[in-house]
Amino acid sequence: MPALHGRPPLPFPAGWQLVTAEGAGPFVSRIVHRLPDGSLHTWTSRRHRKGHGQQGTGQAVAAGLDRLRSAWFTVWAPARLGWWIAVLFMVGSACFALASFAGLAPGVSGNLFRNVTVINAVFFAGSVFFTTAGYLQLLEATNADRRASLAQGEPPQEKFRWIAWRPGQIGWLSSFIQFVGTLLFNVNTFDALLPAHDWLQQDLLIWTPDIIGSICFLVASWLALLEFCHGYWCRQPHSLSWWIVIVNLLGSLAFMVSAIFAVVLPGAANLFDLRIVNLSTCIGGVCFLCGAYLLLPEMADHTALAAKEESLAKPPAQQG
Repeated sequence: MPALHGRPPLPFPAGWQLVTAEGAGPFVSRIVHRLPDGSLHTWTSRRHRKGHGQQGTGQAVAAGLDRLRSAWFTVWAPARLGWWIAVLFMVGSACFALASFAGLAPGVSGNLFRNVTVINAVFFAGSVFFTTAGYLQLLEATNADRRASLAQGEPPQEKFRWIAWRPGQIGWLSSFIQFVGTLLFNVNTFDALLPAHDWLQQDLLIWTPDIIGSICFLVASWLALLEFCHGYWCRQPHSLSWWIVIVNLLGSLAFMVSAIFAVVLPGAANLFDLRIVNLSTCIGGVCFLCGAYLLLPEMADHTALAAKEESLAKPPAQQG
């Protein structure tokens, strides 16, 4: 059994028996306890990080609760940090998809997007939205324990932090690495707005942060998959969270392909293969757009289920 890295700081109640702790490598992303009444209680890193609460597998699951269809149409929840993360990632992804599509089909995208400077400006704007969303996601992971305590009506043991260093927690590590990747995308998209460079300057100022940033996105997406699967791979097409991490992983792979083909060879004036760069970036942008949207029904769905679980746990006199 791996060491219990990344578990909630508060001790579990007396009488709870540890059944299993699972995860990939040194990380624990799923802990199961047996309660005194014989039911099981499951804590998972992703639910904890996203503020979805701790998953009870006893009475609430036995009740056979189904996901609410209305969760798919939740588009306005500005009081939730997860809503801002989703919306900002959606806007950033849309900018990348739109700008790369303009490069693929200039005749379709209109006269405005025939201008390379305009296209590069849209890429830069998208990177700013990415960075803002990435930081909020890191902030979410940094204060996950505090938010969980407040949600349970308990005084938090930790102060609010704008930043922290918690590489032992797989969710925090994934968020941190992705945030670093967004900063590198800020650098490479801004440098693309500067006056023309020779091949070496393009590789150093534009391609290098692009390839490193793409590697960061790929590593972060892989860690997010490990966090959800509690191992190195799983297939759970019935789970909305699984689709989110899979779609984001595909988007990261597409960005990686784009970065590889964006290198400028010695003495050349243009990218190695501009069409593959634009196509891969467009695919990656669409993937991230879909993954960001899916955060909304995931958030609404877990909120609804948590409310129902809490209602089921109350004495009959307090219900209704």
